[in-house]
Amino acid sequence: MAQHIAGFALGARLLVSMVPLLLPASPGEATDLHRFWEQTCGDCHAHAGPFAQRFLTVKDGRLQGGHHKDDLLVFLGNHHLPPNLVQPMYEMLLAQASTAPRFKEQCGRCHDSAADLARESLVNRDGVLRGRESGRAVADFLPRHAKLGLTPQDVAFFTDLLTRVEREVHGAD
Repeated sequence: MAQHIAGFALGARLLVSMVPLLLPASPGEATDLHRFWEQTCGDCHAHAGPFAQRFLTVKDGRLQGGHHKDDLLVFLGNHHLPPNLVQPMYEMLLAQASTAPRFKEQCGRCHDSAADLARESLVNRDGVLRGRESGRAVADFLPRHAKLGLTPQDVAFFTDLLTRVEREVHGAD
């Protein structure tokens, strides 16, 4: 019995110690959805992008799971998500299930993930995605970045993707 109580107490302390990692640093700051996924969902599910692309589908603009076809929002609300993150997480997974893994394929050699890149190096200023240090607009930087030979369509795709991911990690302005 003492071992069960000690185990429970340890688990409770661990959970309490993780709460600050999952919550915004201040009331006006948004939760980093990607970090929340990694810390809360990552033990059972792959990274959110590969998970969404492998296990979720989009039908008529709605996200569906393999076992939860009718209302994935209800399922998410009952599956380890606080109420204020259900809709944003649904939207993140919908976007990932709808987007080809081009970032990983074309950028993964140098960048671990779009979320890490956005978290560390990008900021949205006045509605324009920019490099955090340089202040340069990403859409102006990408055409000559790393000799990738990106077309205008590629630049638009990656700018839109990174703008979405920046919003998911830093919150909307």
